[in-house]
Formats: sequence, structure tokens, C-alpha cells
Amino acid sequence: MSVRYRIGPVALLILFAVGIELRYAQFGVGYSDVPQAIRGTIDGLAHGANPYVPVAGLPPFPYGPLTLLWYAPFGDPRLQEFALSILTLSVLAFRGHPLGLALWATLPVAVNLASDGSNDHTAAVLLLVALLVLERMPRAGALLIGVAAGFKIYALAWLPPIFIWAGAGAFVAGLVGAAAVWLPAVLLWGPGNILNTFQAADAVHKQPYFSLGEALGRANIVFARQTLDMFRLAAGALTAVVVAPMARSHKGVVVAGMAIYFVTLYAGYWSTPAYLIPPLLVLCWYLDLWLGPDKTRIAWPSDPVGLISDAVDRRWPRVDAQRDAARIAGQ
Repeated sequence: MSVRYRIGPVALLILFAVGIELRYAQFGVGYSDVPQAIRGTIDGLAHGANPYVPVAGLPPFPYGPLTLLWYAPFGDPRLQEFALSILTLSVLAFRGHPLGLALWATLPVAVNLASDGSNDHTAAVLLLVALLVLERMPRAGALLIGVAAGFKIYALAWLPPIFIWAGAGAFVAGLVGAAAVWLPAVLLWGPGNILNTFQAADAVHKQPYFSLGEALGRANIVFARQTLDMFRLAAGALTAVVVAPMARSHKGVVVAGMAIYFVTLYAGYWSTPAYLIPPLLVLCWYLDLWLGPDKTRIAWPSDPVGLISDAVDRRWPRVDAQRDAARIAGQ
């Protein structure tokens, strides 16, 4: 802030404008087969086809049934994900935490993947909303984590630390949320078809990429694909056992879930930079808060964000704050 003028809001606007320009310049530059798979599956579903039976000439559809509901109204996953990237940029700018905004606006992986066609921006928003609700209403937030797993199953990485922090009730709520989305699909289209589609999608990748398998290959250490895939599942489970008990706060849940997520998705044969988007958005949301007090937030004139935050805190106080207050009162 200058002596005579408040330049903080101007800095937010500049970061916002830079983020839009960078995304616009990269629009459509990258490529992902996700839009083709989603559009083809939605078209087939409209004609009575089973979305989890691969169709010749189309990539398999290894996503949750929530994906079909999300993209069906507009039918253009690439444009929808691009718009969502701009929307998240807008929310971060309005919120006024500059470091998180700067990362989301300019980090190459966030810029390049905003319009390549991958569907991880939606997954990121679903995860972030669930974690925000979790902070104040654990069972409702856990339920939303389960629902997010109906879009991409990897959201379940946050359920083990939720069990430690919020208890069995919240954990069960997460399972209920996942079942509410997946069970109708299993009954309609068959568990075998769903499993086969996931396996077919995995078989498309002929070479290890962006993973432990690729790193080992560069060092001339080669393992069979099945071995690496089994290893990542075992490593993810072991990570959950090790880090989940450390989740004694909401921040602990977020960080422990990230650890489980990264190990499970990247310690195998194949992965993708697109999987970085959900934890990156979560990190950009919380980073300023974790590094310093809330007063580092840049306030807009009349501070609408502060007014909204105070109202939310009064109506739905944070669980950790309630626990801290109860502990102090009991001393």
C-alpha cells in the first residue's frame, strides 16, 4: 500500500487481467482426448447406449456418472472448463489473497491446462467446495467429498484423514455421498462394464508418463506395468495409514489428503499434469491463510469480503475454532 493511495486492489486487478490474458493466449493450444470421450459418451447415452461400453473410434469414458450430468447441458467440455478457470480466477481476485491469486493466475500448469480439454478444473472446484464446507460442517463436507468422487474417484483420497479429524459419522457420510452417485450407475450399466471401461482407458497409455514409472525408466530401471499399478495402490494405502493419524485439524486433513492423492496418482505407471489442478486450486485458496494472518488480505472498498466472512463465521463457525475455544474454557 502506498502512502497516498491504496494500490492493493489495483494489484489484484492486474493479476486478474494477466491471468485472463495468459489463458486467452493459450486457448486451445494443448490437446486432451477427454472432450471427445465425454461428447461421444453423452451422444451415445442420448440414443440409449451404455456409457461404460467402449465404442469403436472413441476413447473410453473412465469418469463418474456426475460427469454426464455436468457436461450434458452445454456439450462443450473444453469451453466449459475454460470458463470455470476464469470463474475461479475471478473468485480468488475478489477474495483478495494475493499470493494464491498470483499462483493461480500465472503458474504455467494452471494456464496451459485451462483449455486443453482436460476436466480437472471441475474436479478441483468440487473438491474445494467440499473442503470449505467440511471446515464448518464436517458431515456435510464429507458427503460432498463423496459426491465429488462421483465425478472423479480420486476425491476419496481425503476420506481417511476426515475419519481421524471428524470421526466415523463424517467418514460414513462420505461413503454415502459416493454411493448416492455411483450406485445408480452400477445398477443401470453394470459393475463389470464400469470396471472394464476403467481398465480400457488405462490400457490406452502405452508408455509410462509423468509418473514414477517414467522416472525409473529414465534411470533404466524397468518394472512391469501391472507391478507399478499395484505398487501405487499399495503405496497410497500405506500413505493413508501413516499420514491420516496426523490430521488433527482441518489443515491437517487438507495436507494429508494431498499426500495420499499424490502418492496414489503419481507412484504408478502413468499419470498426467492435469491431476495437479485440484490440489493446486486448494493450495491457492489456503496458502495466504497458512502463511500469515487474515489481515494480510487485500480489502476492496467497503470490504464486502470481510462482511461476508464475518456473517458466515457467525452462522457456521469453524470446527477448529470451536474446539480451541472449548479447550481454553476447560483449562
